[in-house]
Amino acid sequence: MPSEDEEHGSTTAKMFSWAAVTIVPSIRDGGRPRSMNQDHNAHETSGWLFVGTSKINGFGLFSSRTISSGDVVGKLFGAVLPVAHKRTIQIDRHRHLCSDYIDFINHSCRPNAYVRVEGASIVLNAIEQIRSDTDEITIDYNCSEYSLAESFSCRCCQIPNRICGYRYLVETNQNDYLRRINRFALLHLAEMTSEVKRASINPLSR
Repeated sequence: MPSEDEEHGSTTAKMFSWAAVTIVPSIRDGGRPRSMNQDHNAHETSGWLFVGTSKINGFGLFSSRTISSGDVVGKLFGAVLPVAHKRTIQIDRHRHLCSDYIDFINHSCRPNAYVRVEGASIVLNAIEQIRSDTDEITIDYNCSEYSLAESFSCRCCQIPNRICGYRYLVETNQNDYLRRINRFALLHLAEMTSEVKRASINPLSR
């Protein structure tokens, strides 16, 4: 996940953990390329995905073939952590998926993909047609994160939105934004919001 202090798309190319995707050096491995069978996060998935230069931030995720609206873009695997940090995606209230490739999935307030949870993994689905070699694959971080470990200002809007997570949208009454994303937001976000509201009404229930 990006922060204002550090772009998650570094100018140093990094290792990407999709199987059968272009391999680039990893800053986590001293800048040396690793083969996929050395990466414990590598799993068989969509071979048409690759990392390229992003117009949003550093590097981004792309597809070498057109993906139709509603189709699966790919599946994300990795280590599951109990706490969030800027390079995780929240898959449940206390589970956060961590892997190198998350660095390359940039935020957009008008994304062309969304995530859904399958056990300890995430499936990326296309919201609209994603053109080959042209359209960067993006998600809205507010659709998975209740509260981002590090907030940031978006780079996709003329007037940047502050991206802090679903909780921030609720607390600042951004109802139009919430209505637009609710069908793509993961279920734990609404559940956590309801629990907070109930606790505020009845403090003894905490």
